Amino acid sequence: MDIKELLKQNATDKEILTVLESMHSFDIISIFDELSEEELKRLKDMMSTEKFADVISYLEPEDAAEMLQSQSLDEQVLVVQNLEPDDAADIINELSKEDRLELIEILDSDEPVMALIQYKEETAGSYMNNDILTVDAQDDVKDITKKLISSAADLKSVKTIFVVDDTDTYLGQISLKTLVRSKVPLKAIDILKKEPNLNVYDDVDNIIKHIKHYGIYDIAITDEHDILVGAITTDDLLDIYRDEALEDIERLSYLPDTDVKSGVIGAALKRLPWLILLMGLSIPLALITSNYEAILTSVVILALFQPLLLDSGGNVAHQTLAVTLVGLSYKEGVSFKDGIKEALSGLIIGFVLGILAFVAAYILSDMLGVASPLHVSIVVSVTMFLVVILAPIIGFVTPWFLSKINLDPAAASGPLITTVIDIVCLVVYFGLATVLLGGQMHG
Repeated sequence: MDIKELLKQNATDKEILTVLESMHSFDIISIFDELSEEELKRLKDMMSTEKFADVISYLEPEDAAEMLQSQSLDEQVLVVQNLEPDDAADIINELSKEDRLELIEILDSDEPVMALIQYKEETAGSYMNNDILTVDAQDDVKDITKKLISSAADLKSVKTIFVVDDTDTYLGQISLKTLVRSKVPLKAIDILKKEPNLNVYDDVDNIIKHIKHYGIYDIAITDEHDILVGAITTDDLLDIYRDEALEDIERLSYLPDTDVKSGVIGAALKRLPWLILLMGLSIPLALITSNYEAILTSVVILALFQPLLLDSGGNVAHQTLAVTLVGLSYKEGVSFKDGIKEALSGLIIGFVLGILAFVAAYILSDMLGVASPLHVSIVVSVTMFLVVILAPIIGFVTPWFLSKINLDPAAASGPLITTVIDIVCLVVYFGLATVLLGGQMHG
């Protein structure tokens, strides 16, 4: 029987607790939204501190902080002590300034979390865990094994052992597999593997590139003097990937930070500034169209093909943008050679689409009795050809240039590039129409 049924049947705390203790913490939080406030409070009150800490570690930090605040200050301290230091730091940093300072004030100064809450968001320090197993370079295999066994219950991960010298300088790491296969009199210095490390102030982009390039699951984090201060472990890497992927999606859509649980008004207020900015960027489109009002009035069919041309250019630019962003995530990055390849691809696509656009424009113009179907078809076809050639160039150069000046290339958002392509498309389209069809304005 599940928790919801037990609560409805007014089961005893002992019966509910038995089921709770047998459930995975993630499964417990998945039913939170289906419970009333009274039922949720009852569950929280009957959980042990260890179980409660494990449960909120699976929540988003801001939700976990809200749940932590429902506890008394003394209870909060106990919960923090039972959380992994990196999880505790994330949750504490989501508390209001007043509540955060109040909690920090009564925490012991030697609590592992105290060394983590000082680091800025999206740096290696903010993601790392300092609850790791370190051994001295001169420790032999037997000593290391004893230390691992005695510390295992308190460690987040036991599959990697970090090796330091007598000044705590990082030397390398030993996998659990290597340790198991090693025998006395081998020492840590004999079996360690020198894996590249990250600086505690490295940003998230460097972390992701490091993971991709070296394929390391547990990354040593050091300070500016190469002193080992912590490690980023596998579960942290998954969080980093998720957060960065979400951020890139937001930037590509020109969105602010997303919050699927925010209210209608809150969501609208967050998005309005960006939409107003995009609307402002679209004003040149209206101005360009108004300057060619005469040609549009005289050759009305031009308006029929305008959405087709605008969409085609934007679609090609989006595809190139996606390919370029993927290329920039690799160690070798992208080069002008890749840009030329995209341009040549656009040339081929533009040629094919241009021919198809010519045929479609000619048939429609003839059906609608336009005076010069050939000229209209040429205008539509040539515009399609030129825009589809220019679109991949813009879609490549924009993120490439941003990466060169150390800005996030994902900032080359879809809506921004689409607006630029639209402006180029309208200038080419109406410019050609004026040259080839201008005589009809006086006919």
